[in-house]
Amino acid sequence: MTRWIRAVSTACTLLLTACGGGGQAPGSAGPETTDFCLDCKPPEKLLSLPQLENGLFTSGGRLFVSGQSNLYEIHRDGSGYRSEALFPDGGGCSGLAEDRQTLYALCSGSAGPTDFSGLYTLSLTDAAAVLQFSFSLSDMSLPNGMVAAHGRLYITDGPVATEPKIVSLDIDPEDPQRILSQSTWLATPLDNPNGLAFDGAALYVTYYQPGFGGQVRRVPIGPDGTAGSPEDLVPREIMDDLTVLGETLIVTDWQAGALFQIDLAGNLLQETASNTFAQPSSVTLAGPPLFDQPTLLITERYTGDGLWALR
Repeated sequence: MTRWIRAVSTACTLLLTACGGGGQAPGSAGPETTDFCLDCKPPEKLLSLPQLENGLFTSGGRLFVSGQSNLYEIHRDGSGYRSEALFPDGGGCSGLAEDRQTLYALCSGSAGPTDFSGLYTLSLTDAAAVLQFSFSLSDMSLPNGMVAAHGRLYITDGPVATEPKIVSLDIDPEDPQRILSQSTWLATPLDNPNGLAFDGAALYVTYYQPGFGGQVRRVPIGPDGTAGSPEDLVPREIMDDLTVLGETLIVTDWQAGALFQIDLAGNLLQETASNTFAQPSSVTLAGPPLFDQPTLLITERYTGDGLWALR
């Protein structure tokens, strides 16, 4: 399907997330109006990096991507791009988020490189800052998607959790690198939550139930911070990350190797051809100074090894 979609978005509603959550932080440098055609031009491969999970374009215009081997910052060198590994000795990472000029990353915990229960932080205002361990998540099988909202971090426990749920971490209002507590925000005993996005009023989650397929679901956040009644938007098979773009969602179809765009009622607007990507894991909107025009960035997991751009 070839169709131009105009998505009008403001700085406070642009938030992209990932298999593991991430995307674009509120207030990010980016256009207020963005046109994208998902299948008009082939994607461009920017870098080859192994087993990528998430991407985050920060409010200051910096780009981070997480993967099974490391957490990387992506830099522009003229017309090309390079990656800088932020863990000198390596370490797998998944979800990414930003709040109050602080980067949050779910990275290797005590159980090794596939355990993402370690929450690491990085000050985005200090050029000499390095990643530091800040909090250890408990009772989670695979911490994955993550977004920051209303002074909390929301994190999915999936897609292979023994007790599927979304947890919340309370961030210290005086110190964004300090976590005060962890609690279960929404238990999902039959569905495994994966990707996570936030539009200012609700979380959007990709779920998968073995034997029944997947679902994009909206979960409102009430005035008191509790979860409202979940609402299913659109079924698919295995999806990964998703991002809010204006009044639409762009979702990675992990199984089909594609991206698709829906409105917030779940109506399909456009999609790429199948196998455009190899098991896409996240989608992120980026812009200046790294990119001269609005750009969607797509990461690949398992059978893929690329960071791709759609302009």
